[in-house]
Amino acid sequence: MRPAVRISDIGLYLRCPRLVYLDSLGKLPRYSSAKQILMRSLALSLLQKEDLEGQLKEALQRLRVELPLVYDLEDGELEAALKEVDGEIGSMAVGLIGQMEHLIPFEADVELYSERLGLSGRLDRLAPGKTPSIIRTGRPPENGIWKRDRLMLAGYSLLLGERDRAKVEWGQVEYPGLGMVRKVAIRSTDKARVLRLRDRICLIKDGQLPDRPEGSPCQSCQAQQQCEMRHSLASRFF
Repeated sequence: MRPAVRISDIGLYLRCPRLVYLDSLGKLPRYSSAKQILMRSLALSLLQKEDLEGQLKEALQRLRVELPLVYDLEDGELEAALKEVDGEIGSMAVGLIGQMEHLIPFEADVELYSERLGLSGRLDRLAPGKTPSIIRTGRPPENGIWKRDRLMLAGYSLLLGERDRAKVEWGQVEYPGLGMVRKVAIRSTDKARVLRLRDRICLIKDGQLPDRPEGSPCQSCQAQQQCEMRHSLASRFF
């Protein structure tokens, strides 16, 4: 039996199908910056609607001690991120005041799996109303959310729908640095596309080297060297 395709694999595929191939070989370097880790941890630290700034400041001091015990961070990287985020806490708290009804109470890091669907994933937050929520530390588009996030939410909605035997109609993306939450309707067309992408990803994981898509951001890709080496090796045999 094939292992389930993770929702994160779908995110990789949408960036570039070759990232899925390299990841399946254990050749894909994974890296999250100290600020990304810190912002996600802060977003999940809020448990009450009152005194958001106080909660964030308290969590920041706690994470100063805890994060080096969990993550392998470069010297000085965490301190720089802590200093930067400390200056943003006030504006984060102000932005989040009107968003807390969409965030708490919640479950964090929810593991989901469906043998029937051949999908699995770890959801950042299961928000009120059984709403799948993912946390992003980058910038949102001018309107709505990025396509990659929309399809990942559709994948999580399939898993939640099967687990809870209920239709999941809404998802959301959190931008904690901006104090912003964007809700989106889950589309049937997106759920159908997730299942098609699942099948393509299975072929890639079985060893099929995908073509490099047009317009792929190769120059800024963390796997450029590994990708070129693998392509050159494959070219010797075909």
